Amino acid sequence: MSPKNIPVLSLSCLLLLIVSVCAVVPQTRAIGVANVVVTSVYWGANPQLPTNVHPGDVNVQLSVVLSNVGDDVARGVNATLFLGPPLVYSYIVDGRQVYATAVSKVAGDMGPSSSSATSLVGVAGPAPSSTLGFTVSIDSNAKEGIYRYNLQVTYRSARELQQISKIVAIDVPIWRGDLRIQNVLTTPTKIYPGSRQVLVKVFLVNVGKGAASDVQLRMDLMPPFSASSSGSDRLFLGTLPAGMVSEADFILDVDEDADSGRYPIVIAQESGGTGVPVGEVSLYLNEKVGFEVVSVAPSSFKPGDSGAVIRVEVKNAGSVKAESVRIQLRVGNFFSGTLTDFLGTMLGGEVKTAFFTVDIDAKAPPGQYGFDLRVDWIQEGGALDDTLTLTLNLQAPTFPTTQIALGVIILLVIVGAVAVRRRRKKTVHPSSG
Repeated sequence: MSPKNIPVLSLSCLLLLIVSVCAVVPQTRAIGVANVVVTSVYWGANPQLPTNVHPGDVNVQLSVVLSNVGDDVARGVNATLFLGPPLVYSYIVDGRQVYATAVSKVAGDMGPSSSSATSLVGVAGPAPSSTLGFTVSIDSNAKEGIYRYNLQVTYRSARELQQISKIVAIDVPIWRGDLRIQNVLTTPTKIYPGSRQVLVKVFLVNVGKGAASDVQLRMDLMPPFSASSSGSDRLFLGTLPAGMVSEADFILDVDEDADSGRYPIVIAQESGGTGVPVGEVSLYLNEKVGFEVVSVAPSSFKPGDSGAVIRVEVKNAGSVKAESVRIQLRVGNFFSGTLTDFLGTMLGGEVKTAFFTVDIDAKAPPGQYGFDLRVDWIQEGGALDDTLTLTLNLQAPTFPTTQIALGVIILLVIVGAVAVRRRRKKTVHPSSG
C-alpha cells in the first residue's frame, strides 16, 4: 500500500463510523411551541352541508374551526369574536335586550399535531381541532358580500408556559339565493277550458351565490284557474344550493267557460307571510270545440211509451274540427233503451242528428225530466268531453175521449132501439083491460 493512500482510507473509515453511530443513536425531537390557527369558517353546524344566511336571519350559528398545528399542547384555548355590522349578538337581561360587541368561546386544551411525532418517513396526521359556535343575527339591511372580522385567540404553550395572543382575520360570507324559472311543462301538453287535474311542472334554478333556504313556492292563481285540491297550488322545496335545478309540481283546474288564449301566472316564494315574486309562467288555453243542442223532437212523451225515437240535433259551434264524436243520453229511473249514437267527424259549424230509442215505464210520474247529454270527441289527437242538458216532458195519461164519445153514442142507439121495440110490442098487443 502506498503511503499517500493512507489518509484517504482513514477518512473513509471515519465517515463509516459516524454513519454507524447515527444509525443506533435514537433521534431526538426539537422542542417547539403550540400554534393554534383558524382552519375553517362556515355557517351552520355541519361542515359537509354548510348553510347560507340571509339578511334578517335571527340566531344562526357561525362555526369557527381552530386547529393546533404546533408540536406542543395548547392550554386554555379561548377565542373572542369582535362583531360589527351586519352581525349582531344580543341577549336578555332583566327583560331588557342587550347588545354585545364581542363574543367569547372556550375551546379548552388542544393537543399538538402528529406531524412532530412522526417517523423519519415524515407522514403527518391531522392536527387536533375544535369547533366553536357563535350564535349571531344578521341585520335586515345587510348587503351580499364577504365581511371580515377579527378573532382574538389566546392560549398557553405547555412546555414554556408562555401566554400567546394573536389576532386572526376571518372572512364571513353572506350570500342570497336567487331563484329563476328555467322551464315549464304541462301534462297534458295542450290545455283546454274545462281541463281538470292539469300537472304544471316548473323547473327552477338557483343562480345566486348562496343557498336558498326554506323555499316554499306558491302559484298566485286567478280565474279561470284554481287549485285542483287543497294545497295543490303550494309546494315546499327546502334548501336549494347555489346552481341547483329543482322541480316544483302544481296541479290545477280550468273553468269550463274560460276563453282561449295566453294567461300569465306569478310564481312567488313565501317569506314571512308575504309572497316574493320569483317569476312568471304563461299557460296557453287552446280553443275547445263547443257543442250546442239545436233541437229535440219530439219533446213530450207518455208513461208506457215503448220504442219512442228521440231526434237530437247537435251543432259544432266552434271553429275547429271534432273527430270520433259520440253522443250519450244519460237517463235515470223509468227510462231505458238505445242511448248512444256516433256522429263521426264534425267540422266547425256543422249540425248532425243523433237518434235515441227510449222505453218509458208506465209507472213513471208525469213532469219534466232533465237529462245529461254527454259528448266526447278527439281534438288534435287528444280526448275531450263536454256535457250538455236537454229536457223531456212526460205528460199525464189522458182519457180516450173519442172512444168514450163513440161508446156513448152506441149506447144511446141501443137504448133507443130497445125503447122503440117495446113501444111496437105495446101497439101490436093492446092491453085486454
